[in-house]
Amino acid sequence: MRIFKQELVNWEKFVKELERNTPVELNENTTEKLQRKNLMEADWQQWLKYYFPQYCAKPFTKWQKKYAAALLKSGKNFITRKVFRGGAKTTFTQMFVVYLIMTKRKRNILWVSKNQDAAIEMIRVLRLQFEGNQRLINDYGDQKNIGAWGDEKFVTRNGASVRAIGKGQSPRGAKEEEARPDCIVCDDCDDDEEVRNKSRLDNTYDWVMGALFGCFSVNGDNLFVGLGNKIAPDCLIERLSLIADDSETINLLNSKGQPTCPEWFTLNDCLYMMEKMGTRLAQREYQNNPITEGKVFKTEWFQEKDMPNLQGYTILLSYLDPSFKNRKNADHKALVLIGLKGGEVHIIKTWCNVATIHEMVLWHYELDEYCKQRNVTCEMWMEEVFLQDLLYEDFNQVAKEKGYPIPIRGDKRKKPDKDARIESISGYFERGQLYFNGLEAANHHMIRLKEQFQLFEPGSNGIKKDGPDATEGAIFKAKEKIFINQPAVIGIRTRSKNTY
Repeated sequence: MRIFKQELVNWEKFVKELERNTPVELNENTTEKLQRKNLMEADWQQWLKYYFPQYCAKPFTKWQKKYAAALLKSGKNFITRKVFRGGAKTTFTQMFVVYLIMTKRKRNILWVSKNQDAAIEMIRVLRLQFEGNQRLINDYGDQKNIGAWGDEKFVTRNGASVRAIGKGQSPRGAKEEEARPDCIVCDDCDDDEEVRNKSRLDNTYDWVMGALFGCFSVNGDNLFVGLGNKIAPDCLIERLSLIADDSETINLLNSKGQPTCPEWFTLNDCLYMMEKMGTRLAQREYQNNPITEGKVFKTEWFQEKDMPNLQGYTILLSYLDPSFKNRKNADHKALVLIGLKGGEVHIIKTWCNVATIHEMVLWHYELDEYCKQRNVTCEMWMEEVFLQDLLYEDFNQVAKEKGYPIPIRGDKRKKPDKDARIESISGYFERGQLYFNGLEAANHHMIRLKEQFQLFEPGSNGIKKDGPDATEGAIFKAKEKIFINQPAVIGIRTRSKNTY
């Protein structure tokens, strides 16, 4: 493996910082040291906090404690964890492997990554702990074993070996003094290209469960650990999870939309990252929910054109989907302005974003100003159940600030299932009867609305549907207005010639 000068500088800096971060108590006698070691070895949390203070500044989370219990379980164990990006799954596992080595629970470890270079980087972090961690050296002695201390494999003086294996590389014969591997860590082995090729994915799975898993002794206390995040519906970590003895999925946000690791992140931290990344990527990287675009609203159905003068529309109408659960918190909301003209539906303007209720109300004043500047007016609607609760409080409060109220009305329709309603308007897209305003193409609100349509899938969880829901509401009210305004057809009734 080639090591460049800058990489050497970075690793030297890493070792120096490691030495500074792990000072030892020089006045401690042998008996005190032994007592302290014994107490810590019996409590993995205290052990990790003492020997890796730079990584354990924050409390251990609920999922890490459960994961640690699984790693310490005696006997054969096959564990998988699908963890969101940034969830410290690799770092925590690296620390724990050192703990297993120093407490003599595991002796022969194989660390597997998507290629050998990546695997070497992972075990180098372990090796440098033995070289530079002053607390480990003070308590367990110098573990550097001259002659068996390389990039691809190293052996500690207490007899433990760690080997780097690239995906697909032959692991056969990976023994240390006739001892077969007793711990295999398969870390982030999925890649974007492979999961799109079933044949390649099949080959990798066969390699993992054949050549790699077969390294274990049949009668040994073997620990297999699969780590990753689900980047496709069918991927290696997903397949391994289906056969695991102990499997868990850890997302950035839980089913209630709150941080899974509140010890580490605030809700605003999580929402900021997810909003910047965009729904599709955020669902894959943070929620273990890979989404295929265009299952219902196909990308090729999306059309844009510059909107005509607003005065020429038969109907101009806006609809609001507030989608709030707690008025104290910002949540996803959507306001859509549509127009009907010449048998087409035009999405002229939208506000589709995370917003407070106050910001949501202000959207209507922006919309009102948008229409005034073009010398038109539009009807404004929202779902009645929300309107009843908000009208006399939030809208009226802003009306006092602005000096005039917004004439918003409540939609009293008893709505059917949301997914069914949204899916029902896909025909407008497919038949080329719906257009997005080309002049708003770069507006991040319009971009988000399109993205929500493209990612929509009935029954899908975690995908925001506020924009499509508001669009469906607007189209329904516009159609309703057309039907109501149609003049009654009056004619002369003639007797039928048929005799019954």
